[in-house]
Amino acid sequence: MSLNIKNQRVYDLASELARISGQSMTSVVLDALIEQRKRLLGKNDVEKRVGEFLAIAERCAKHIRQPFRSTEHGDMLYDESGMPQ
Repeated sequence: MSLNIKNQRVYDLASELARISGQSMTSVVLDALIEQRKRLLGKNDVEKRVGEFLAIAERCAKHIRQPFRSTEHGDMLYDESGMPQ
């Protein structure tokens, strides 16, 4: 297998990183591709988690008694004398 890099800037950067790191150009390119893949797949994971958290928040919001839209959590859990509600 081979990879033919025809972009001079890409070749120069790979050569520079190989020289600085003491790795081969193949290793430098491989590391860069692995890191980029992690970043791209990680974005999907973050977006998925955010969606899941928003869905949980929406379900929970339906169970909050009115007029409590924004309050301290202790006010919802304890009465005026500090006893659980």
